[in-house]
Order: sequence, then C-alpha cells, then structure tokens
Amino acid sequence: MMRRIRTRLLLAVCLVAGALSPRSSARAEVSQVWVEKASEGFVSLAYGPLDPAKVPLLLLSCFDAMGIAVLDLHTAIDGVKPGEALTIALAAGEAKAQVEGEAAFDDASSMIFAEASDIAVKPVLEVLRQPGPLAVTVGQTNATLSDQGRADAVAKFSQDCRID
Repeated sequence: MMRRIRTRLLLAVCLVAGALSPRSSARAEVSQVWVEKASEGFVSLAYGPLDPAKVPLLLLSCFDAMGIAVLDLHTAIDGVKPGEALTIALAAGEAKAQVEGEAAFDDASSMIFAEASDIAVKPVLEVLRQPGPLAVTVGQTNATLSDQGRADAVAKFSQDCRID
C-alpha cells in the first residue's frame, strides 16, 4: 500500500510542478513557493522550488477517495534506515503539531526522507494557518519554511480536502 501511495505522490508532485509556470528563469532556480493543487479527489499543498523537475521540500497530500492524508518532508534525514519510525514536528507561531511517520527511501535521489501516511489533517492545518515561518524538525534535521503565500494556499487546500 505504501508503494502505491508513493507512486501516486510522485505522480501528484509531477502534476503540481507541471502546472506551475515560472515568472522568470532566474527566479525558477531559487524560489520556494507554497502551491495548492486539486484535481479529481486529490489535493496537494506543496512548498518547494518553481522548477517542475524538482521535488518539493514539504508535501501534504489529501486522497479524498481513499480517505488518506500523507505528509512528506523531502530532505535528507541522516542516521536512520528506511522503515524506521520518525516524528515530524511542525511549529509556527504558538501552534505545534507532531506527526508519526517513517523513514522512506527515494530511488530517484538515493535519499532517505520522512513520510507520514494516514495522518489527521486538522492539527497540521492549525499549524500551517499561523503567521510566521514554519519550523519543521525530524530528529536532528531542521528546516524553516517561509510563510509568504502560505495562508492563501492553505485556505484553498482546506476547502478542497474533505479529510479530517
């Protein structure tokens, strides 16, 4: 089941990325943006580069038809093996949430990343709705994501995702 979800996630990432049109080629190289995309029972909220060939750093996916939400953090997670349990901690403003997941291996990049399947969406959205940078932590790995454009993308995602 995890393999099917990962395959669908990869397809979704490609669809989301392909729908983006960079404002300029120089900006496409360095910009990180929040993007919401919805189509036929699948909704995604991504934070990552405008370059459609690159995987977003953070991807929250809502598979309405299957009643499953998935959170991926695509950054190298050191010191863990695929399948090992992980906690993804999210914090913005005063709001915090933790999501239990596991280390997963990305064949394309040969990188171990964090993936949490069948998660509760509401606690994650409560954090994402807060103003200010989003801090994401998995073990010793930390990332800070801008809040620029996040409020609009989260509002759209919240309307389209039917999972609690």
